[in-house]
Amino acid sequence: MNEIRASLQQVLFTDKGLNISIANAPIQDVANLLAEFFMSRGFILGSGTPLTGVYETGSKGARVALGGFSKRQKYSVNVWGNDNLVNAIVQSEMSGASGSVLGVVRERKGRDEIKLALQYFLQSRISK
Repeated sequence: MNEIRASLQQVLFTDKGLNISIANAPIQDVANLLAEFFMSRGFILGSGTPLTGVYETGSKGARVALGGFSKRQKYSVNVWGNDNLVNAIVQSEMSGASGSVLGVVRERKGRDEIKLALQYFLQSRISK
């Protein structure tokens, strides 16, 4: 973050992801921070912008062919607010249903990993 003392106000876990509030940070810096997190984990910005986009990893074709044995993840990111308070919603856009029971279990496990990793990432980069 650019010479601003941002403050992580809230990280709230939901079933599909996280709701995040950060005070005293430019909105674009928060979007770039989330982009950095996803790209560091091998995701690409599949559509949209860092402010309102979808990060994904894995192959859609492999997911169709191999079901739950294929690792595919897709997260939407929506960042809004102003320099006083920025909110972000990060949530999985996958259900795992195309991979049967194994796919659903792997999707839930993947969500939990992303939620914890993103919380740790934000705490390590932003003061509380």
